[in-house]
Amino acid sequence: MADGRSIVVFHPTSYRDSRPIGERFRDGDVVLCDLSWLEPDEAHRLVDFVAGLVFGLGGNIDKVTTHVLVLAPPGVTVLDDAEHLTGSFYNQS
Repeated sequence: MADGRSIVVFHPTSYRDSRPIGERFRDGDVVLCDLSWLEPDEAHRLVDFVAGLVFGLGGNIDKVTTHVLVLAPPGVTVLDDAEHLTGSFYNQS
C-alpha cells in the first residue's frame, strides 16, 4: 500500500497466536484472521481478544465469512461488494 501498510493473513491454531495478530494490528497493518482452524472455545477467546484490541486502538472489525474477520486499523475503510462501510461486525463509530 502507498502509506506503507500491509495486509497480513493469519490462520491461528490456538489462542497463543493472538500476540502476533495484536502486534501487526497495533503496527497499523490490516489483518485477516481465518478462524476455521480453531476449536470453537479458542475462536471465541480470540474474537474477544481482537474485539478489545480493535476497540482500544479505534479500528473496526468486519466479518468476511463465518470464520474470517478483517481487522481494519484507524484510517482504513473496508468496502464489500455491496459497498457497505467498515464496521458490520463491530462498529467503533
